[in-house]
Amino acid sequence: MNNVYFVILGGGQGERLWPISRIERPKQFVPFLDNKSLIEQTIDRIKKLEANTSQIGIVTNKIYRSRLLDLVGKDVGFILQEDESRNTAAAMLYAALDIYKKNPESIIVFLPADSFVIETEKYIESLSVAIEYAKGNKKIVTMGVMPSGPNISYGYIQAQHQKNKHINVNTVYEVEKFHEKPDLKKAQEYLLHDAMLWNISVFATQTAFFLSEFKMHALDIYNQMQDFIQNKALFSQINNISIDYALMEKSKNISVVPCDFAWYDVGNIDVFLNLQNKLSKEHVKIINIDGQNNLATLIPKKINHERLVAFVGVSDLCVVEDEDVLLIVKKSDVEKVKDLLVAVKKSGGQEYL
Repeated sequence: MNNVYFVILGGGQGERLWPISRIERPKQFVPFLDNKSLIEQTIDRIKKLEANTSQIGIVTNKIYRSRLLDLVGKDVGFILQEDESRNTAAAMLYAALDIYKKNPESIIVFLPADSFVIETEKYIESLSVAIEYAKGNKKIVTMGVMPSGPNISYGYIQAQHQKNKHINVNTVYEVEKFHEKPDLKKAQEYLLHDAMLWNISVFATQTAFFLSEFKMHALDIYNQMQDFIQNKALFSQINNISIDYALMEKSKNISVVPCDFAWYDVGNIDVFLNLQNKLSKEHVKIINIDGQNNLATLIPKKINHERLVAFVGVSDLCVVEDEDVLLIVKKSDVEKVKDLLVAVKKSGGQEYL
């Protein structure tokens, strides 16, 4: 794909996946399935569209640069390092400015490093639709997966469409509205309307148009980035805000491609363990007595290191054992693991992060 640049956002720490994900071992580097990390799997998908590695890049925290070079250095053309994480708005702007200097006529595609996709061919087909539409239209084109259940861990995208007509897969629609992560009742309501799609944070757009929209709707961040580039300010002085809040919820030029492939944000313990249990050839042996729906894992897995985990009279628990941490959490509370880390820090347990 001439002029198309792929940028993987790979600087997150993955606090909700602790202790699987740590400061020194963030989730995008953790071997997931077939001994491949999520970021390696992301690059493998991109390669089906773009064979030129010079047009594949990563934005990451500087502390992860050397590890990325060792892991995927041969598969990417550039790695942009941030002095510290300032969320997705800063990361995407940083990459867009860099690519615009290389090629003002470029198309840029932003991808998260921590998504898991089973139906790769369907994913590639939908992404190709988004890219082709972005080439011919001054739009930021995102992808929205048709929900398979009332998920409260994902944001939603509402597509514009005529009432009493169904949304078609791989057809481009204007975005009516972005919705934050809902409660269970609201998520169940969303399932009644096929215009409500999971926000998977994939975007394709003309680089020049993306920068013009950024200046229009988030000029403060744009100016802060310029000050950083010109050595007038620190990267840490750039506003810490997501791209959804900074730009997507404000712009009137957002389109969406509905998709029907199986997709997962491997963002919490429950999702990680469920996928591992269903798809991996290696998982912990579990016995349930008067209990059900319990999951467990050993991180890191060791050769010839097996353990039986038994549950008696309890259900819906996730158990993660690392060398120095044992986490036990109810499935319904896995989103609170991030809050747990605050307590760990306050207790002086920095070495466990």
